[in-house]
Amino acid sequence: MELEAWRTALVREIERAAEWRAEKAVADPEDTRLADSQQALFNLAEQVKALPPDHAELSALHKEETELGELQRATAGEPEARYHDAKEDLLGAYGIDHPPFDTVEGFLKVLRNRVDETISEYRLRACA
Repeated sequence: MELEAWRTALVREIERAAEWRAEKAVADPEDTRLADSQQALFNLAEQVKALPPDHAELSALHKEETELGELQRATAGEPEARYHDAKEDLLGAYGIDHPPFDTVEGFLKVLRNRVDETISEYRLRACA
């Protein structure tokens, strides 16, 4: 997937998490954390959209996510699904159990760490 299409998909994932949070806020209007989390997620999506295409962390994350599909000795789709679940967990906790990041780079760094962990695990498996 090309960088801009990938970035659009990442932004959409963040926005979906914010929309899901909005649904939860309607169900529980007294929990102000939900509205705060929703706003933090929308802010995060806007920050990702505003990054230049040559942003180093963004480009690195794109490259590493692409690498997930090229891992040897992995069941097709398994590394991607594992990483996707970790990303969904982060977005689900964002602003509630995980404080919002000070910068978009902080968010990208955490995602890079998670994709790196997944890649490392599958590379270790291939060596065994």
